[in-house]
Amino acid sequence: MKKIVLLAFFLCACAFSLRAQTTVTGATVTKYEATAVETQPKMFVTPLVAELSIIPSASTVFKIKGKITLPEAPDTKNVEVLERYAAEARRSVAANIEELKAQALFQFAESSDADVIVAPTYSVETDKSDGREVYVTVKVKGFPARYTNFRNLQADDSTLVHINKILSSGKQVKVLESSEASLETVAKKQ
Repeated sequence: MKKIVLLAFFLCACAFSLRAQTTVTGATVTKYEATAVETQPKMFVTPLVAELSIIPSASTVFKIKGKITLPEAPDTKNVEVLERYAAEARRSVAANIEELKAQALFQFAESSDADVIVAPTYSVETDKSDGREVYVTVKVKGFPARYTNFRNLQADDSTLVHINKILSSGKQVKVLESSEASLETVAKKQ
């Protein structure tokens, strides 16, 4: 209740803004006044940090079988039409493989009772083909893990968050010795 009262007081104290402008031209005086009330509250969400705990008893390999149906080939000898078909077939196969990989990853996590699979790698092998149907096996290797120790982001985490942002953008991160500048100083320069 105390937080609500303080928030209401803060909004009342800050929400009213008075603006006045006076213009004098010759003998005419014009005065404008306005009062604005900001009714939309401002919210800040503190980022949440969690640790990953690898599930030691879980399998690190998972396989599923799937089927990819190729688009029907045109009955022509026209090279341009056949090239368009080949491009469409490649896109279709790639999209189906990505879908099978996502399905395998989901089923792997679900079967391991995991929240996430850490460092997944995939292999896709063709088992057989029958006309336009291609049967494949998708294998996922990775480490099933659960999120643990949830907490709010702390000041000490900001360096790690910044380094992660740099790494995900593809930039290099230099490891510093204690005689060099702090990580935060170097990160700000980048």
